[in-house]
Amino acid sequence: MRSKYICFILFCLLVFSATAQKRKIEITQCDIMTGDRSVRKLFGNVGFSHQNARMYCDSAHFFVSDNRFEAFGEVRIYNEGVTIHADTLFYSSQTSLAQLRGAITMTNQDMTLTTHKLDYNVKENVGYYFDNGKITDRENVLTSKVGTFYVNDDRIQFTENVVLQNKDYTIRTNNLSYHTVTKIASFTGPTRVESEQNLLYTENGWYNTQTNIAQGVKNSYLNSKSHFIYGDTLHYNRNTDIGTAHQNVHILDTIEKISLFGSEGFLDGIQKLAFATGKLLVVKDFETDSLYLHADSVFVQRFVIGRPQTVLDSVTQSQNQTDTVAKPLVATDSIAPLSDSVEYSVIKIYHRVRFFKSDIQGVCDSLHYNSLDSVIWLHTRPIIWHGANQLTGRSIQLRLINDQIEEIFVDADAFVVEQDLDSTQFNQIKGTALKGYIKDNKLYQVDIHKNSEFIYFMRDKGDLIGINKLLCADITAYLVDGKLSSFTFRQKPDGFIDPPNAVSKEEQKLDKFEWHSTVRPLNKDDIFNWR
Repeated sequence: MRSKYICFILFCLLVFSATAQKRKIEITQCDIMTGDRSVRKLFGNVGFSHQNARMYCDSAHFFVSDNRFEAFGEVRIYNEGVTIHADTLFYSSQTSLAQLRGAITMTNQDMTLTTHKLDYNVKENVGYYFDNGKITDRENVLTSKVGTFYVNDDRIQFTENVVLQNKDYTIRTNNLSYHTVTKIASFTGPTRVESEQNLLYTENGWYNTQTNIAQGVKNSYLNSKSHFIYGDTLHYNRNTDIGTAHQNVHILDTIEKISLFGSEGFLDGIQKLAFATGKLLVVKDFETDSLYLHADSVFVQRFVIGRPQTVLDSVTQSQNQTDTVAKPLVATDSIAPLSDSVEYSVIKIYHRVRFFKSDIQGVCDSLHYNSLDSVIWLHTRPIIWHGANQLTGRSIQLRLINDQIEEIFVDADAFVVEQDLDSTQFNQIKGTALKGYIKDNKLYQVDIHKNSEFIYFMRDKGDLIGINKLLCADITAYLVDGKLSSFTFRQKPDGFIDPPNAVSKEEQKLDKFEWHSTVRPLNKDDIFNWR
């Protein structure tokens, strides 16, 4: 039994001796060695080996009992693909930690670090600088106050005042992780990716510096010269200059002052095109209030042309395709003067359009707006409500002057309906075309052109005294506080005034009369209820 115990003790001593030998620093070369058994001084072409690392310097002090050394002059470390140059080195076998100081360069593959203070663990192959460093590769320059190299994981972690500079953009953040193989920079906390074209901001995301594709997943937005896009998730491709947003999307046209809200959206910087859909809300700011609109989808695009005549021709062609009789609602004073270039916006909104503004509401299937002539076109069974008046037609145009709706134009099948004091009776005017005039957000005059018909319930102090029915070529209606008040009839009006009881219910309505009060948006929240 005793012999077995002795053998066990000898085995443990051998294992301990082998472990100690493995941990011991080996002097591999030097030109001159002096000193005693505790401290050895080495000079000229000094070399050490430990933990698979090879270390060289001009001179060193080796502390034998502590199994550590201090190296000076032309310090170099070579370890598993890493090369480090420094002025001084303090190394301990107990921690495998190399403390390098002075003018330091650390190279791994195509990446180089320069700093003045670097701690490097040769066993774990991890480097750490804490007093500002600069990293360069073939395409990027990165600076930060603190950085940690995880060489075996091909990853570097940077914190505090991190700036990554590329010829096309600059990334600024306080927490960035960079993968040296994939070239993907991941960041947490407020991060800005800046370029001449735009600014990408996020508080959690990544940027692939090879493919120029980025993604943000927290408070992310892309801000260009004319547009802004925000989303819970934002994907951006710098090569195509397209940003795609998902959930809680907000797109802002900073020039036209139009905001788009939805669940999906994208922004094309090259085409200057913005798109949004899914629970869509469009908000257009005016001087005194805002217009709120809902539909299935919206496109906003900016164009640059040499001369505005190009757009005038397209507008005229579009109007000629309809059976319009009156002149188009385009005025020369609304067109920018001729110049080398003109920039303008076109907005296209599709399907089940409903909008609300305090003084005007409307529904239609599609809506187009061109900022060059400042005209909003409503297509496919459009209806406009202004105060107590309902206006319908084949298509309707709203003209903006000084960013206010000041004129209404109906190109065909114009019909005006105003509910009388009796909810079952309606004042009505119809004709081929219509032009209305608005001032201070109030409709004060309506001109009905060609084949005009008229029904008006005449009252005296609230009492119905007669029903006026009339035909003529043109009618001008004047409104006071949004209510029909007086009329001018042109070119041989033909009509009569009957007592109220002499006109049947059927005869009190013009052909194709329709009253759409149940369809009218009642407030900005009601636009989401399609009826």
